Amino acid sequence: MNLPAPPPKLHWWCLWAVLCFVPTLFFHYVGEEGVYTLTSMEMWQRGEFRSTVMYGLTGGGGGRPPLFNWLMIPVAHMVGWDQVLLASRVVTVTATLGTGFITGWLAQQLWHDRSIAWMAALLYLLTADVLLYRGWLSYADPLFSMLVVLSLAQTWVACLRRSYPLLGAAMLAAFAALLTKALTAYLFLGAGMLVLLLDADCRRFLLKPQAWLIYVLALLPPLIWFSIGTQDNAQHNTMWTDVIGKVSFEDLTAYVTRLLVYPVDMFIRLLPVSFFVAYFFLRTREVMGAHDPFVKQCLLLALLNFLPYWLAPFGGPRYVLPIYPFLALPAAFLAVRHPGNLRIRYWLAGMLIIGMLTHLLAFPYYQRVVRGENYREMAQEIIEKYARYPLYASNDSSVGLSIVANINSLQWGMPALVRPPTDFQNGIVIAYTPDDVPGTLLRVLRNDIDVVYLICRGEACEADS
Repeated sequence: MNLPAPPPKLHWWCLWAVLCFVPTLFFHYVGEEGVYTLTSMEMWQRGEFRSTVMYGLTGGGGGRPPLFNWLMIPVAHMVGWDQVLLASRVVTVTATLGTGFITGWLAQQLWHDRSIAWMAALLYLLTADVLLYRGWLSYADPLFSMLVVLSLAQTWVACLRRSYPLLGAAMLAAFAALLTKALTAYLFLGAGMLVLLLDADCRRFLLKPQAWLIYVLALLPPLIWFSIGTQDNAQHNTMWTDVIGKVSFEDLTAYVTRLLVYPVDMFIRLLPVSFFVAYFFLRTREVMGAHDPFVKQCLLLALLNFLPYWLAPFGGPRYVLPIYPFLALPAAFLAVRHPGNLRIRYWLAGMLIIGMLTHLLAFPYYQRVVRGENYREMAQEIIEKYARYPLYASNDSSVGLSIVANINSLQWGMPALVRPPTDFQNGIVIAYTPDDVPGTLLRVLRNDIDVVYLICRGEACEADS
């Protein structure tokens, strides 16, 4: 059968996509990235590695497990703790590139076609949400996603190869995903296994006694971790509460609006992959189903994992990041084997150009003019004017976290800022509101559109006099 030729030299296109992420390593703080750098700095200073610590509190920073921090700490130690944000971005971007590699590897195992493998990896990296934001943002989600995708890919390939060691490795990857962020790692894996069970050959493999033994043994690492692994005794409760909180219902109008808006939002974020899949589906349903069963399985896996987050009253796009590769896989297969009139090269080149222009020009400009660079400037001002007094932090907003993280890294030789004791007699608190703690409002510190409040007690109140 003569197949249409895919875009040539896809490995060079992938290299271009990788290079698009390099400028993101040097962006200023965005959103709540400060949570992860703050916890890493405090864990290292206190020698506490089994639980996150933020503002002096064990379990601070949301009570998440510490695998992301474990990976970030040695990188920060190598590049210097004053560059801890760079260290966190190195981990995040590496995880994103790792997910692209895993996606390509799974494509190769399914279709034994290098063109599809390279295309799958490339399409994942060029997915708008990954390329322009989610793939470099230093939250736990990219690492969590990589480990979930690894677990699903290993399970699928284990079925193809009848490999129980690979199935065991998939269970370990799921546990690593739990150590990164949340219990939902097992929900993603469970939905993926349900899809695989629809296939007779996979079902025979996954339901054999050897496989059941692996499932039972896979329960041990989470149980051991929650019982003796972490010093944060409330961590498992926090993780369960986090899951349950996504299904709490409050406002019918908001819920209906979300049902309508969320899939549209996701379609835009998943461009061009979402457009490719929709194009092929609308052009001919036969292409989508009859030609290859793996296409159906990928789409069903993505759908089953998407539905709970779509139907839940709460939850943002980052929660479904692990399904992105399972849309890139069928899109890659269809783009290589059934491109039709879709000009794949123009889509790829367009996304690469948009990525480079955004990361080299647009976003640095935004951070210089709107917000990002101002966090560091505010931190430097606080250090220059008030560092001779005891400094504390009670501000958990994205602005406060970014400022405090900059302060801690800029004066790395000093202990990290902690929450103010109720009875502190002298010092300055970086607060979210002027009423955060009793004291005197020393200053409203503004820089562009962002503001924090400095509340003082004792001699520190004479700092501006």
